[in-house]
Amino acid sequence: MDTALYSFVLVDDEPEIREGIRTTIPWGELGFSFAGACGNGFEALELAERIQPDVVMTDINMPHLDGLAFTEALAAVSPDSRVLIISGYDTFEYARKALQLKVYDYIVKPITPREFRETLRKLKCALDAARAERLNLESIRKQLEESLPLLRERFLAQLAGGKSDMASLEQRLSRLGLPLSREKSCQCLQIDLLRRPVMQAEITNPDMDLLTQRSILERFLEENYSQALLFQDRNEKLCLLLYGNNREELYRDGLKTAEKLWRNFVSLGLKDSIIAVGECVEGLESVPLSWNNASDALKRAGLLEKSGVSVYRELTGKVSFSGAASPLRDWERRIVSALKAGEGVSGLVDGMLDSLAKVSFSIEEYHTSFALILSALIRCCEDLEIPLGEIFPPQMDPFTEITAVTNLEEVRFRFMETTKKISAYTQIRQENFAQVKVRDALEFLENNYADPTLSLQSLCKKMDISMSYFSAILKKYHNRTFVEELTETRLKKAMELLRTTDLLSYEIAERIGYRDAHYFSLSFRKYSGLTPTEYRHAPPEETE
Repeated sequence: MDTALYSFVLVDDEPEIREGIRTTIPWGELGFSFAGACGNGFEALELAERIQPDVVMTDINMPHLDGLAFTEALAAVSPDSRVLIISGYDTFEYARKALQLKVYDYIVKPITPREFRETLRKLKCALDAARAERLNLESIRKQLEESLPLLRERFLAQLAGGKSDMASLEQRLSRLGLPLSREKSCQCLQIDLLRRPVMQAEITNPDMDLLTQRSILERFLEENYSQALLFQDRNEKLCLLLYGNNREELYRDGLKTAEKLWRNFVSLGLKDSIIAVGECVEGLESVPLSWNNASDALKRAGLLEKSGVSVYRELTGKVSFSGAASPLRDWERRIVSALKAGEGVSGLVDGMLDSLAKVSFSIEEYHTSFALILSALIRCCEDLEIPLGEIFPPQMDPFTEITAVTNLEEVRFRFMETTKKISAYTQIRQENFAQVKVRDALEFLENNYADPTLSLQSLCKKMDISMSYFSAILKKYHNRTFVEELTETRLKKAMELLRTTDLLSYEIAERIGYRDAHYFSLSFRKYSGLTPTEYRHAPPEETE
């Protein structure tokens, strides 16, 4: 298949050589596709940046940009390309430079088609080995398919038991292919198909095992309810995790599902079973609460020797305050995360208070809720090292103030004001941090431009920031790319050395970080409009 072939680009300034190599080699048989032939290094760099070829073969002796300078420039635009250099010069110096540039092979002319085909076969083996090591997709896919159901079940059991790592939640959901998100409303149902009265002499369905139970539930879900996940919890009870976008609708659907499932059990002769229904909660972090509700309902039904549907809300007589507080904690987490990331939070504050307004609390419970929210914001300030005096007026007790309000609109106003102050403080800090990093980077370039190995990666590693972040702030505050900044720094230093010293062009190139004097001359001319020699001898007023 074409997708398995490795792309090959040829760079040579002689048309007959390009055509001869293109037409005499059986590319497909050797595992390659001929992706292009270029007459000079600049043309080849443009092609390589566009198609990212697997292999590039270049003649060492070309006008404008020789093979070694081209290879050095290629590393910046297509770093994974393997390079073959072909040369009529069997010199140690060329070979040494090729080795420094990590060239795959240095071929000395003349080379026969047979020898070239053998070189390509060896190169294909190396590319195959690298591909297999890097991907090995088939093996990984097979292992994942075999272990995915077990991993999903283990994750759901950990989630229900409060043992799941919430920091990596979204990543794990995606990796496991689960149709859940952090904000989904959820409800747990626990099922006991084997419950029997203690004094019952005859045991019904003695051969009922876990696999049979699962089969019954899986068939029921397939026929009746799609938005549910089946798993075995830490108590070896089968559980259903129902999910949806609306908490109230999900609760009603959960009751209907439990009743329908119970009727199905009865029709199968399983009338001694229990289906325990937990509270509906908002957000996956609150799933343990619903699981605990269902567990309590299951235990109470078993204690009273009652079969059928056992609903936590009906056993307790009300929606507990803790049941509503758990979603509140999820809102707090989302608001704090947004503040730390420098994102807008006004919509989150509105959503939290709207959610709070839908629950019937006593005034004391409302005040407790406001205090919990305020505590989360204060902890956020402490985590961000923001002085509380920057957020709250001197001598003010924010807890006394928030619990003294008489309506939710006033609460909304106070929380909006507080979060706006925190956001403004973090934004200023982020701006200052970015400007300091740009300043430090420019200073580092000024002091280290002569290092030929200096790169965007090495600079960012030194400064402990990501390459994407640094590229963005450098463009924002200095309107330059890293390459533009480094090139100008080096070439300005070259201008100074040309004016103030008798150093030769290649010596200046080495001093400012260029490995190849010819490439330096080309860069200098492109930047200044003059060759280094012309610049040295031109009157100062013509070069300003």
